[in-house]
Amino acid sequence: MAFLWGVVALSSLALRPLWLALAPFAPRCPFRVLTGIPCPTCGTTHAAVALMHGQLGAAFAANPLATVAGAGFAIGGVIAPIWAALRWPLPEFPTPLPAWLRAAVIAALLANWIFLIVKS
Repeated sequence: MAFLWGVVALSSLALRPLWLALAPFAPRCPFRVLTGIPCPTCGTTHAAVALMHGQLGAAFAANPLATVAGAGFAIGGVIAPIWAALRWPLPEFPTPLPAWLRAAVIAALLANWIFLIVKS
């Protein structure tokens, strides 16, 4: 799985010209079209395009959480295959996640959505 992650991350980088060519044709957010309010994922395409151009500030301004997720995906795509090749142990996550961690994830999602609403 780690090597697959690396291949997908590398493929995403190799297909950068295609992603950039197709980005202008991405559909508008139906939630925002109907309500006038950005959805929690509004700005993700803009953030991804800015990340592909190496513009971290513009990506963060478009959607902070999507930027962190995209950067995490790219960094993980480099680290995971190395981790697997070195045969280091897999990180273990408690199931279910502790209540404080679930609350932190929900707070991050809400904070991101509030940011997007205030910004618009």
